[in-house]
Amino acid sequence: MHLIVPADEAIKQLLSIPHNTCTKAIDHHWKVGHDGKVHAQSVLWLFCWAKTGMNSEPARLASVRVLNNILPKSFADLDAVLDHAYARESRYSSHDIEEELDLKIGTMLPV
Repeated sequence: MHLIVPADEAIKQLLSIPHNTCTKAIDHHWKVGHDGKVHAQSVLWLFCWAKTGMNSEPARLASVRVLNNILPKSFADLDAVLDHAYARESRYSSHDIEEELDLKIGTMLPV
């Protein structure tokens, strides 16, 4: 999935999420290629923030807003096809899950 805004704008918006745990984790968990492609784990990481806000409603709402502003799929689109347990488990996956996520969110047709 590719950003719909420049990478520096995406970072600026991520930093607006009002939760220290989130903003401190951006450098470690938000990975974007030079072509603007967001790593699958990063999409899932932001989705999890938008899902729960880590028990902070302001952080959850801000995360939904940010996700909707920077990614081509909305939080509602992702929430309709992603299981939160899958996202929690896969957001820190050490192996390549790009194709797996593409299949789940409908940006890639099954072979």
